[in-house]
Amino acid sequence: MSKYIGRLLKLGIARESTRGSAVAPLFNLPRTSFTFDDKVIKARSVGALGKLADSEEAFVTTLYGQGDLEGEIRSKSFGLLLYAMLGDYTAPGAALDSAYVHPFTISESNQHQSLCFTVEDSNTTENYKLVMLDSLEITAELDEVVRYSASFMSKKGNDSGDSVPTAVEEAKFTKKHLRFKIADGISALDSASAISVKSLTLTISKNVALDDVLGTAEPEDILNRQLSVEGSVTLTYDSETYKDYMKNGTNRSVEIAFINNDRTIGNGSTNPSLKIQMPRVDFFDWEPANDLDEIVTQTFSFKASYDVANGQNVIHQCELINNITDYDSASPGGVSPSASASSSASASLSPSASESASTSASLSPSASLSPSASESASASPSEA
Repeated sequence: MSKYIGRLLKLGIARESTRGSAVAPLFNLPRTSFTFDDKVIKARSVGALGKLADSEEAFVTTLYGQGDLEGEIRSKSFGLLLYAMLGDYTAPGAALDSAYVHPFTISESNQHQSLCFTVEDSNTTENYKLVMLDSLEITAELDEVVRYSASFMSKKGNDSGDSVPTAVEEAKFTKKHLRFKIADGISALDSASAISVKSLTLTISKNVALDDVLGTAEPEDILNRQLSVEGSVTLTYDSETYKDYMKNGTNRSVEIAFINNDRTIGNGSTNPSLKIQMPRVDFFDWEPANDLDEIVTQTFSFKASYDVANGQNVIHQCELINNITDYDSASPGGVSPSASASSSASASLSPSASESASTSASLSPSASLSPSASESASASPSEA
């Protein structure tokens, strides 16, 4: 077997059109860390044999895949993780100058959208079926590319003849692309002013579990359970607003948006973006950082809840804007599947015209993502 560094490993990802059935990869998913691999659960025979030894024999009783993936949020491939996280998706309608608005919503089901991983290294190529996303954390920090950390469970790996396709060009997000808003109700978010923050984390967890049965070593299914949404924010301590929110039990609506105004889609003025809105958020664990020689900051945590009064789900809106036509089915274009992809797999993703790096003064086809012209920045491929 060959020796290799981790950068040579390639991870392919695709949406399973039939739950638990492997498909060829459609995206090469760049990553900064990857620990996903086969795992086992063992039963051990511990009967006394008249000896001091505490074990006689072990049996592999359960085979499955599990691990973590970390990477930078990218404007196209991240859509598959959002689909797997929330479980439901509605294909967009007509394009606005080659841009498509992709809405992801929470499926009230314990069988959310599953993925298929293809892991290709210098020695082997394996695919993992029924990959279920357990948790997804989004982190934005100063002078860093906005990143995510995700945990998964799946069925065990199997040898595969598929090849991971070449990585495609995608827009990314940095600190200047973040917009964080708090308002008294979802309808007030559009007109609310953005809040200056220093770091932000959003964590969505689904408590995925193996559905084991007798008669097989593999789980019959992998099911998501209760869904929780929490986050934390750090900002300059120049008021007690968020401390008072915590003390008074105040609920607010929150919007987190990443809008890459260095990039446009097609020949128009629409920017790659991700927007998440939560209708009912409460605040906790507020505390200041009173470092002796630093400007004092404050950090607060928040938890999103279902808004019963307005019938709005814990994540009311999750929209990704890019030039992919449909995450369910479309003929492939700029996102090309591997040569061995089956016809059913190759009908999963397709961008239209490529995203250009020209200057833009508008951030989105929707009014809620449109800043003033003064927010437009010069195009720079290195900033994408």
